Amino acid sequence: MLFYIKKQLGVGSVTKDNTKGQFFIRDRKKLETVIFPIFDRHPLLTSKYFNYLKFKKAFYILEDANLTKDEKDQRLFALKDQPIPENYISPS
Repeated sequence: MLFYIKKQLGVGSVTKDNTKGQFFIRDRKKLETVIFPIFDRHPLLTSKYFNYLKFKKAFYILEDANLTKDEKDQRLFALKDQPIPENYISPS
């Protein structure tokens, strides 16, 4: 299944051992151009959507060339510590 996903997306790599398989995308630009549009078009239906939005925000913090390393670290730690609201409902 992971090799099929890799083939369909045209990006990433698959590793496997005796107990598990993993699909990786290490190129951040591929995340932006391939993966984000999928989840933007087809939003997650649970609280996973909240986690996706945090992941996407973290990506853009890392990509912001105007921020210093300390500013990036500060924003990433603040984002990491942001809890999901108790009454959170996915917009989907």
